[in-house]
Amino acid sequence: MRVTQQMMHQNSVNHMQQNLGRFEKTNLQASSGKLLHKPSDDPQAVAKSMSLKSVMSANDQFERNIGDANLWLDENDRSIQAMVDVTQRIRELGVQGGSGTLSPEDRELIFKEVGVLNEQLRQFANSEVDGRYLFGGGDGTVKPFADAVSFEAAPANGPLKTAKIGPGMQIEIGILPQTLVGNAEDPSNLFRVVGQLADSIQAGGEVGLDGIDEAMERLLTAAAENGARQNRIESTESRLLDAKLSLGTALSSIEDVDYAEILIKLKSEESIYQASLSSSAKIMQTNLMDFLR
Repeated sequence: MRVTQQMMHQNSVNHMQQNLGRFEKTNLQASSGKLLHKPSDDPQAVAKSMSLKSVMSANDQFERNIGDANLWLDENDRSIQAMVDVTQRIRELGVQGGSGTLSPEDRELIFKEVGVLNEQLRQFANSEVDGRYLFGGGDGTVKPFADAVSFEAAPANGPLKTAKIGPGMQIEIGILPQTLVGNAEDPSNLFRVVGQLADSIQAGGEVGLDGIDEAMERLLTAAAENGARQNRIESTESRLLDAKLSLGTALSSIEDVDYAEILIKLKSEESIYQASLSSSAKIMQTNLMDFLR
């Protein structure tokens, strides 16, 4: 094959373009700190990177869900504990009110205090968080005990509140008011037994504590179940944090440059490009007659 000046010129330009392209790509990697900028850089690595980022994005959403769930469960715990404390105080007053040595005035004072504590129980049962009723069930828009004298909770608006904390992992974080105080017809309904205790104290009759004890047990059971959910979410959150670290490390190994290596490569590509410029400059020292041969 006959080699002409025009062929040598064209090949020289092509080689310079190739060398410049590699030099520019390496320079972009060094300046950005990233190996991948478009799918053609490494299709397999880009696909793996996108897969990892998808998992990380899903995990970020799970972390946000866990944050919301923790807030809800913490408020559950505080409200239930407050109801336990108030119920314990009511029981103490029941023990005092059962004494036959109390005067009518003393019984009346205890009766009034139990009435105030009963109202506190209703307030805690109607607790709100972020503008939603904690024990309202469903979307939290229904006040559980809107009627100040009723033992029956309002029907929940929708299913019990849940949180998605992982792939295929759904956990209930809401608590129905009936779980706390009992159904309206339940003899151990919290508001019913507190009212009965107050009436017995005021009348000077026998004060029964069995109902209060059953109501207390119900509250403690609800607190224990809430605590178990908190523990489950805590362990799930810990696993998500570990996964976040592992996924970040894996993504970094695919996308991030090794600066010591990339700087050596950059210097090499620069030298190759400079050499191609120098070589081409000698080839291109021709006149118009050379191209016409």
